[in-house]
Amino acid sequence: MKKTVFLLVVISSLSWSGCTDFLDRQPLDQITQDNFYNSATDADRAVLSIYSVTQGINWYGKSWMITEIPSDNTTTGGNDPDFSPIDNFTISSDNGPNTEFWTEHYRLITLSNQVLQQVPNIEMDADLKNSYLAEARFMRGYSYFDLVRIYGGVPLIEEVPSIESDLMVERNSVEEVYDFIIEDLQFAVDNLPETRTSSNLGRATRYAAAATLSKVYLTTGNYDGAASLARLVINSGRYRLMDDFGDNFRKDLSDNNAESIFQIQYVGCGPIGTGNALQSFFAPWGQGITKNSDGWGSQIPTSPMIDNPGSTVRDIYDENDTRKYHTIMTPGDFYPEINAVDGGYTYPVTGASRGNINIKKYIIGGGPDVCYLTSPQNLHVIRYADVLLSLVEAETAKNGGISVTPDVIDAFNLVRQRAGLSTVSIVRYDDVFLERRREFAFENKRWFDLLRSGMTLEVMRLHGKSLDEHNLLFPIPAQEIAINPNLIQNEGYQ
Repeated sequence: MKKTVFLLVVISSLSWSGCTDFLDRQPLDQITQDNFYNSATDADRAVLSIYSVTQGINWYGKSWMITEIPSDNTTTGGNDPDFSPIDNFTISSDNGPNTEFWTEHYRLITLSNQVLQQVPNIEMDADLKNSYLAEARFMRGYSYFDLVRIYGGVPLIEEVPSIESDLMVERNSVEEVYDFIIEDLQFAVDNLPETRTSSNLGRATRYAAAATLSKVYLTTGNYDGAASLARLVINSGRYRLMDDFGDNFRKDLSDNNAESIFQIQYVGCGPIGTGNALQSFFAPWGQGITKNSDGWGSQIPTSPMIDNPGSTVRDIYDENDTRKYHTIMTPGDFYPEINAVDGGYTYPVTGASRGNINIKKYIIGGGPDVCYLTSPQNLHVIRYADVLLSLVEAETAKNGGISVTPDVIDAFNLVRQRAGLSTVSIVRYDDVFLERRREFAFENKRWFDLLRSGMTLEVMRLHGKSLDEHNLLFPIPAQEIAINPNLIQNEGYQ
């Protein structure tokens, strides 16, 4: 599915033969349940439509506002009225990015439920049918996993709402939501194909589901389950770390590479919502990198210039850590591949942000396939490095915070060696989260990592933020409670 646009476009025409005939006809310019869900091709198209939600700017294009901004990795590039309250833990229930996060996740869930409701009725190969159902359940489970970590217990919607449905649903408990997620993802592990090729490259596989379920088990404290699923992916032999960490973020080497377990597929300069918007938000302001009027530096790495020294992204990299160069731009850094036709790009000695540094990941420069708010580079959701460190986290957590198990040490050292760091013979629980921070900065993982570690309050207070327990969850969007008063707001919000 490399560079496939996951949008279902229907073009129909009307022919009129008289008023009576016209009034008796089904609407020919609409897809309905009666005229669409009739074949395996229809099932395939319906499943592909689910992916289109994640391509949209309001999903991964803006999810960093929820999953990175509140963490110790990034801060706002200015005083944006949407971002700053998230950064400062003063967010209200009418916050725009928060509302979009909720809305888009439930939109994906609705499309998944549509597939799960209609595809079982199609006459087709049973194994292929189960694969489509597993794909929909993987996407639904992944969406609920995001929701439960951000909001706590949320309503479990299992069917497509109809006019007869009771829409005044209540929130399910956190435990119920996780049970539901685990059931969905286990079905996906059992029924998704192991590999994807050709036009299907990029669609979910058994190992994408296993890696996600491993992370769910890490979050819920089932460390044996997490380790077992991580080993399932590792022992498959289908993935490896790229030799150079930077290859994961170079335009011609990053897409569906050997390290990729699951990516969002993008195209450049296509219809709005089919390209990667991260460069537009991340590229330094005023540098002309994108060759368009975007490149806003909307979030910037934390830096001792504006944050508590010792707690920032700029502080965490050892001198020999090669990941730093590919993760953050610091004064004087030269990137020959960014706008190579212009001789490359050098980050200003005086900096280009109030923190004197900017994000490098997903910055590829301009070109014929780079347009306003869009670049063609795929977005990493699950890299093999994530699975290696999931194994290490699970094993250290279940063994009192330390491990010397050979395959655990090997997994940890693979990540460190690739970064140019020395190997270790023993690994501790806290070491994992520092390594994860170095490896996955600005990849929508840090806030979730902090929550899972149980150290959020401690870390963020050391970082200079004022917060308490209620800030560990976001508010249920005000518009949702206005529509459905049975949704009880999270404590500490109105």
